[in-house]
This record gives sequence, structure tokens and C-alpha cells, in this order.
Amino acid sequence: MGKELFTIARIFGAYYEIYSEGTSYARAVLKGKLRLKDSGERHPFVVGDMVLAEKSSGEEWIISERMERKNYLTRKSDRGDSHVLCANLDQLAILASCKDPETKPGFIDRLLAAAYHTQIPPLIIFTKKDLITEEEIEEREVYYRELGYEVMTVSLLSEESIRPLWERIRGKRTFLCGNSGVGKSTLMNHLHKKTVQRTNLVSGSTKKGKHTTTNSFALFLEENTVLIDSPGVKEWGILHLTPVELWESFPELRKIKETCKEIYCCELGSECSMRKYLNESMDETRKKSLESMIESLENPHRVTRRDHWAKAVTKRR
Repeated sequence: MGKELFTIARIFGAYYEIYSEGTSYARAVLKGKLRLKDSGERHPFVVGDMVLAEKSSGEEWIISERMERKNYLTRKSDRGDSHVLCANLDQLAILASCKDPETKPGFIDRLLAAAYHTQIPPLIIFTKKDLITEEEIEEREVYYRELGYEVMTVSLLSEESIRPLWERIRGKRTFLCGNSGVGKSTLMNHLHKKTVQRTNLVSGSTKKGKHTTTNSFALFLEENTVLIDSPGVKEWGILHLTPVELWESFPELRKIKETCKEIYCCELGSECSMRKYLNESMDETRKKSLESMIESLENPHRVTRRDHWAKAVTKRR
């Protein structure tokens, strides 16, 4: 038996769960030389990586080569620690809870910034629509659609509500990401038609989610549909991005930059057209998001501001 092309579905320490349509799921280990190779990442391979593997003399397969990545999604919360979460995506599904717990706009904006600079198309999915009014739902959807993003709102209590989402992810490789408690595990269960991930209730005292996923894993569904679930995170680290990259990730600022007459400048000085738009015209919630991200680059260990959709006013220094 020769080499076969697999996708890494899950990682257990030194072991890998790999998947191919012909073999289904199998357990694998890395070939010796790959274990010694320093990739500069937490782990040499990640979920979603395409690899070549061959059957060993026992039950395990031996991974001999990683194929070139089409793209990959990174999170970095510490100066010396870049965490690649998954690879070879068709889209990033950002799950944002409308209530209990309410997802902060800043968290969504951080993921949108990370997706933009990897050229991974984002899809914003608001969950728990049954907990808010139709007017509030429309407000959220219009807010991001006017910025050019694709938005959906679902109720995890209704199969009918989730059906349009299946049409949007069918045949694609989608990474699901969101805060703990937004309903990722419940959504995975709906889409797979059986329980594939243990779900937990939101803490009644804190209204914060309880972690149910500790590592990313891929679920292979019908019609070449792949869902990659991720651990719930409190805040998405963006230390791998530069200040200019953060500014450019905001579509309203990117449009302003396209009209800039200074070629190869982007010094963000006092006369910068993007900075003028930020100070004079930008939506206050979006402005706070960008300022918070820039602040996190300057002070990675800062205490994050808890800005909610209610647009609570943050005192300026």
C-alpha cells in the first residue's frame, strides 16, 4: 500500500487522527524527521492540514509529508507564542451570541481583522435570536452588512432556523469560532444530526459560557462539507498583526486609504486621511474596537475593556 492523502482531523499529543474518504478515520504518528523539524509554531501540524501518510506494520499510519497550506488562521496573545489553529479554510464562521452571554463587538472585530489578512472570507452568525426582538436582530444584521460582511441570525432551538446555514456551509471547509457559551457545540450537533460534542449550560451567576471544547477538531459531513470546531476563547490575540494591518482590516478605513494620494506612506500621522476619519466620522463602537486593538499591541497584558452591544460609554483619558 502506497501513500494516501489525508486531512488532520484531531491532535492528541504525539498522535493524530487523520481522515480520507477512502480510509475514513485512522490514527497516525509523525515520521521521525518531521518530529525533529522546528516550525516555530506550538505544533508542527494543525487540524485541516493535508498530509501524505502510509500504513505502518501495525495499525497506525505514518505521516511523511505536509502539503503546502492554502491559508491558515493564527492567534497570538504573547510576544513569543504564535498559535496556528487550523489550515486550508474556505471560510471563517464567527459565532456571536445575541444574549446570555452577549458577544462583544470588539471580539467580532478582532476575528474579522485576523480573517482579512489571511484572505479567509468571514461569515458572521448571530445565535440565540429567540432571546431578543426582531428590531434588535435587524440592528445587528444591518450594522455589519453595511460594512460589507455576510451575516446570518439563527435560533439553536429550531431546525428550520438552521437550515439556511447548511446551504451556506455545504461543500466548504468552515472554521467555527466564538466565545464559550455561544452555541458552537449545539450547532455542531444540529448539523451532524447527533451529539458529537458535549454541550454545557451558561453559568447562571456570571452569564459566561463554560468551556466544552479543549482542542480543535474536524467533523466530515456529507457533500464534502467539513466543520472545524475550536476551543472557546475569551479574547482573540492579534499580536501577529501590525498597527497598519489593523487599520486596513476595517473596511470603512480601507476605502479611505484607497483615495490617499501619498503612495507607500501609511505613517498614520496627524494629516492621515484614515486618522481624520477615525476622529471625525467613524462609528463610536468601531472606533473603540480599533483603539482597543492598538492598545493591546502596545500593552499585551492589559486588562480588556468590557464594551457590550449596549454601547456603554468608555471614559477617555
